[in-house]
Amino acid sequence: MVFTATVTTTEDVKPSLVIPLKADRETTALRHSERSNGKLVPMDHGPTSKADFGAVVTGIDLNDFSDADFAFISDALHRHKLLVFKEQPAMLKPQQQYRLTSSFDPDEKTGGFAHGADPYLTSHNGVDIYGIPNRPAIPVQPQVHILGRGEVPDNHYQFPPNFKVKGVNHVDFHLPPHISADEREKGASRFYQWHFDGSLYNIPPPRVGCLLAVRTPKGPDVTVRWDDGSGSELKIAPGATAMVAGSRALALLDEDTRSIVMNSRIEYAPHAFQWMSTAHSSRLGHLIETEGKEKPLDKLSPWEKEKVCIYPMVWTNPVTGEKSLQVHGQGAFKLYLKNGPEDKERIIDDLKEVRKFMHRIMRPVLSPQNIYAHRHEEQDVILWYNRAVWHSITEFPESYGPRIMHQCNVAASDHPSG
Repeated sequence: MVFTATVTTTEDVKPSLVIPLKADRETTALRHSERSNGKLVPMDHGPTSKADFGAVVTGIDLNDFSDADFAFISDALHRHKLLVFKEQPAMLKPQQQYRLTSSFDPDEKTGGFAHGADPYLTSHNGVDIYGIPNRPAIPVQPQVHILGRGEVPDNHYQFPPNFKVKGVNHVDFHLPPHISADEREKGASRFYQWHFDGSLYNIPPPRVGCLLAVRTPKGPDVTVRWDDGSGSELKIAPGATAMVAGSRALALLDEDTRSIVMNSRIEYAPHAFQWMSTAHSSRLGHLIETEGKEKPLDKLSPWEKEKVCIYPMVWTNPVTGEKSLQVHGQGAFKLYLKNGPEDKERIIDDLKEVRKFMHRIMRPVLSPQNIYAHRHEEQDVILWYNRAVWHSITEFPESYGPRIMHQCNVAASDHPSG
């Protein structure tokens, strides 16, 4: 199975390049007769930053966006990779969050969650709630999940009173030594997992991801530590989502390595997140440590060889043609490497060597000057092009209060093909 995607920038909105919400003539005519009130300002990350993506959008109410608004949004997202929607008049409804996210892929018919069917979690007032403790689904729109840590607001979309979302913790996943509880409470933090959204098995990864900030932690900025011997640190907002551009990751590679990734593929482990669940992440959150602790393949949920995902390392933006290094280091199981298009493919299946190569291609971009850490503000929405950026959550002191986010990502109609 070889399955594709990517991004660049120009300032004129081009509705003709946008994937339409519907293919009927009436909708097409309406799109060309309307104009969006959206306004876009590219982000300025400061003189020391090498991050070159992101834009702030105002003037569009996401609870009531038009076809013309979506045309504006789609073009802007493909050019800027990340959009931040400010000045929303009301909290985005789960139904509208799903409508926005799914509109990027009108060929997708199932509307399924990108990680497959959720298990039963609990019930309240006759309503069944599905998901897992750190990712419960909202009953009225089960493709939208609650992420973060802490108690959800009262009367929150049919959830029981005092319902708490279980947060993730690097102590449960990362290679020791861990940051002590005292240091964490004083603001020491880590990147949890650098990734693009997707199951890495059978289900195509989403085109876009979408986050609504419902509750955000309140407290001083935290300091993210690399703890990999580099001494690198980065001051960020508590609960920020960290992002890097795959195009920047590709540009930072030396010429020989870039030629390899342009012509090579990755095979991901079947049920990759089950497979890695018994292992340790690197302290930087980009790899699994090679300790032989992965769950054996015969102990995973039943899987089929033809549903294993083998993706190109470089994905192409269908609108701009920009190419991005788009890889998931922790799920990587086997490599199919070629130095050039005419060279013979060589297979790397020793996990230590697989991870050595993944570190070689991922580590250059994971430096402070290439990272944008988004400071979430309540009621704001962020939308990112999942086939051109990597992201990671970050930890923050529990005393800062809850972080409650609504996330929507929908399985795509196609796998990335290059």
